[in-house]
Amino acid sequence: MGIQDSRFKILNYVLATCFLLFFTCFLASSLALAGTPTASDIVKNVQENYKRTNDAVIKFAQTVTYPLSKLSRTITGTLYLKKGNMYRIDTGDKVIDTDGKTSWIYIPTSNQVIIDKFRDDKNTVTPNQFLLDVPANYFAVLLSTDKTGGETTYTLRLTPKSDNSFIRSITIVVNSNWTIKSADVSDMNDTKYIYKVNSTELNTGIPDSKFEFVPPKGAQVVDLRNK
Repeated sequence: MGIQDSRFKILNYVLATCFLLFFTCFLASSLALAGTPTASDIVKNVQENYKRTNDAVIKFAQTVTYPLSKLSRTITGTLYLKKGNMYRIDTGDKVIDTDGKTSWIYIPTSNQVIIDKFRDDKNTVTPNQFLLDVPANYFAVLLSTDKTGGETTYTLRLTPKSDNSFIRSITIVVNSNWTIKSADVSDMNDTKYIYKVNSTELNTGIPDSKFEFVPPKGAQVVDLRNK
């Protein structure tokens, strides 16, 4: 597999992580404003909250299950987001960073940095695209309202309208005090991702410099911007 193919797969991974974590974060805070929610209520409240938020720091855990081997892997990390298509995700084994113009992927084990132009096109899904275009690009359905043991839970599914979407479906379960119980996404390869948001800080004033990656001394730099 070439460097550009690897880059595309890694960026799809991080972008899926970005918008799903951001969506999960805002769902928990916005639903407190709603009564008995419909799918449209949920999406509208998420979008309104996003418009009022300039940046976010989200600590998360992600479990990935692969379809053929059925093996699972759990990682933890921190996601930094800021308006203007700026985001950085650090999981310890990789750093992916973009300032909205340039993207960097750093793999510490190989001490390699891949640099490329930021691509805001139909082959990528940014938080801005996802959160602002949900009604146009996704079918939103409230699948069920369940009452078990005195607890009420709501299950919401988002399904892309396009058959070419990297994401096949997103399912989120919310309990009666409007906190997230689970959030999972299935991609075109039938790989499943389950997310848990451990903490969220909004509008902390993250500087733009946070999203400008500086390769460490001695790193191998592969620059794809002119290819």
